Amino acid sequence: MARGSLVERNLTEFFRDLLQAAMRSQDVSSTEATEFYLVKMLEGFAHPDQAWDNRPLALEYLESFHSPLPHRYGKLKRVADTSLFMTGLFIENLHSSLVSGDYYTALGRTAYQHLSQLSGDAPVVGANPFAELADRFPDFVRVLAEISFAALFKGDVHTLRVYTRWMYTRSERDARWLMRQGITPFAPVKGRPH
Repeated sequence: MARGSLVERNLTEFFRDLLQAAMRSQDVSSTEATEFYLVKMLEGFAHPDQAWDNRPLALEYLESFHSPLPHRYGKLKRVADTSLFMTGLFIENLHSSLVSGDYYTALGRTAYQHLSQLSGDAPVVGANPFAELADRFPDFVRVLAEISFAALFKGDVHTLRVYTRWMYTRSERDARWLMRQGITPFAPVKGRPH
């Protein structure tokens, strides 16, 4: 094969293409700043620090308020990004763990809200991705779940993954997909015995 026929791509382009396709599929739009932030976040998780998941996020979150401002920003960013990443790409694993997707959603949203406040007034309206991520966290969970579903983790447990994701996001697209598979999505009302 001739060298000129090989397409060279980097991780940024790879994740940008995945993100844009998932956003179209889920009918989610965002500011360019938020899209760029999400691409860089995914790129960062492609090469995480060795100990990225060794400490509970709740400890990082609590410690952030007792840390100097630069460390507070880093701790909150780690909590917010990890929460979004885990909830979006691994929602079905959270369903069977001690800590639910609802916990990660609440923690991630709150961390992004604090990051938005720390970022102050952005010089351009809509240039603060943290505010958008906090306000629309479930939308971006759906986008990352779409990336997981369509490109990263295909396999025999696909239907279970879609059903579990639907239980958390109530995505119309997932519901239609399940119906085409002959499965009627149903989730009991929270707080009521089965």
